[in-house]
Amino acid sequence: MGNKRERNAFIDPVQGDKLLGAFRAACGIRGALVLVHAPVGCHWGVNYMERLSSIKTSGTVSALRERSVVFGGEDSLKKTIEIIFKDRKRRYLILLAGSVPSIIGEDWQGVIDPVGFDFHSIALDCGGYLGTMGEGYDACLAELSQWMDDPHRVGRGSGPKVNLVGMQRDIARGAADTKEIGRALGLIGIRVNSVFPPISMNELKKAPYGDLNIVFGYGGDLAERMEKRWGIPSVVFAEYPYGLAGITHLLRSVGEKMDIDPRLMERTIQREERKVLDILKTAHLYLPSLYGLPAAISADLPRARGLARFLSTELGMDVRVVHITSSPARAQRNTGLEHVCPKILSHASWERFKDLAGKLDVEFVFGSDLDRPICSRKDTYLITISYPTITHITLTSAPYMGFNGVLTLAEEIINGMLRGL
Repeated sequence: MGNKRERNAFIDPVQGDKLLGAFRAACGIRGALVLVHAPVGCHWGVNYMERLSSIKTSGTVSALRERSVVFGGEDSLKKTIEIIFKDRKRRYLILLAGSVPSIIGEDWQGVIDPVGFDFHSIALDCGGYLGTMGEGYDACLAELSQWMDDPHRVGRGSGPKVNLVGMQRDIARGAADTKEIGRALGLIGIRVNSVFPPISMNELKKAPYGDLNIVFGYGGDLAERMEKRWGIPSVVFAEYPYGLAGITHLLRSVGEKMDIDPRLMERTIQREERKVLDILKTAHLYLPSLYGLPAAISADLPRARGLARFLSTELGMDVRVVHITSSPARAQRNTGLEHVCPKILSHASWERFKDLAGKLDVEFVFGSDLDRPICSRKDTYLITISYPTITHITLTSAPYMGFNGVLTLAEEIINGMLRGL
């Protein structure tokens, strides 16, 4: 117990706390509202969290006053709920309680029950001292299982279907990555049933109709709940499928799990690999320049694992330092990156990462906008690939993951290199 208190006593500034993680998992679900139950100043916090996201959110705040710290904020919470649901027919609420109501021990359920109309609610205690962003993300995903519908015994549809769990939609090219993984699975006859975090209540509710949960780092607790309640098995991947090796490993693993014809899988994989390699040949003058190109990665653990492997083993780049900014709740201490990169920072300060990247003379940083100070020098180029991404919007469907993601990343790296000439 003493070790747990010590671990939760301080949230390193390289990642947000449990509230931000839960907000990231909950926001943007069409048909559901996210209510941050926190002091009045947090109205800008909700706006800021929305600005950090690449998706349209659905957040509001209960705007607690100073007197609420003494007398409690139940009245403010009740009024807020009545206002936001006044003219809504579908009433789904995700309540995220901040540090103040958590510390004073408010009875949120006691507020929700007497409200004069019916609505569905999920309440999470998200005091900043209770956990990290990754833990909040996982906790919120798990609670979403409350709103899933029991599948009918008949009419589940033909063909194997999977749920993609732990896909982050609120980063640059997040939607395109999800679409590319679904496209690759479709080539071997597997359809995507639902994605988590979901984009709508309809997608959330139909999740139990899936035959398999594919878990990418985040969402292990959700998958366990679904297996216990509906018998849906899961397969867990410790990294996102970057590069040819990443996506082919995903297809072979899932295909084997779902009894897909091995010959179909291999024909499909070989065909897609040939298409990618044929296109890469047009950049044959530049590809050798990537060999040994010094790079740094700043990302959450599943992203850092997949990206480091791809850059090092497939493009031949020299990944000199990896900064793991956050991790899923169930992440093991062993990062699995030791054979790829000699310098691994885990939840270290931004300043330490900046100093180390400078000393190691990295020319490319794959990270977020928070890593931009590292690239203030003219000879260092930033590719925003992780959370948060503020200065990069994506309107096209080019992904970073999967088969087509190889081309997108190679294109951006080569163009960045050419700009530095």
